[in-house]
Amino acid sequence: MNQNETSAVPPLQVQSVVKRFHQGENVIAALDGIDLTVQAGELVAIMGASGSGKSTLLHAMTGLTEIDSGTVRVDGEDLSQFSDYELTRFRGRKIGLVFQSFNLIPTLTAEDNIRLPATETSGLEARVGTLLERLGMTARRLHKPDALSGGEQQRIAIARALVTDPAIVLADEPTGSLDSVSGQEICRLLRELSSEQRRTIVIVTHEPHVAMWADRVVVLKDGKNLSEFCPSGNYDPQEIANRYQSELNAAGVPA
Repeated sequence: MNQNETSAVPPLQVQSVVKRFHQGENVIAALDGIDLTVQAGELVAIMGASGSGKSTLLHAMTGLTEIDSGTVRVDGEDLSQFSDYELTRFRGRKIGLVFQSFNLIPTLTAEDNIRLPATETSGLEARVGTLLERLGMTARRLHKPDALSGGEQQRIAIARALVTDPAIVLADEPTGSLDSVSGQEICRLLRELSSEQRRTIVIVTHEPHVAMWADRVVVLKDGKNLSEFCPSGNYDPQEIANRYQSELNAAGVPA
């Protein structure tokens, strides 16, 4: 059973989070009171232009960036209460990460890359096999990354993120290094994982054709929650682009 189904609290809670960066005498509020709750099985897209704070927010949600105030809870646990060592272990068990650049180890096979985050060996081979089958990569399990296409590498990266059965999966521009066809295949896969397995997934993106797969789109601007909306489910990128622009206009923010 997916552990999200047994969780009594939202897998991800971000409350009043503030993060400031100092540039000489200037103070930049990268995150300025962000609030976000993601429920079990929900696919949320965080959308914003470059500099909106979406990448900083993702790093805060992983505990890789220390926040100045507010709270980030993953599976009910306040990340600020952990030591560096405890946070590293917690992240390995509870947070699956998918990157734009795949970050696969070039000397390892596909299945060995998937195994990397796992610290619990009991049942590991069965989990790896199940993930390879679900992601359509069984026949490629012994191939190294340079023998895989970009879309195949990203599928292996997603399997690696899922192998510990994490509470949340965070994807940072997961289609950014892919062609449009492969990118849509990855988005469809993430949508299916959320819908069929109740995976809790947060995608950071600036692309309407990625955000259109989400249950909910959260719009950021200058480190603040401007608004959010729910796509119609028609998987129409123009609809998302129009809604995004409408939200900016309603807030009095130029595109």
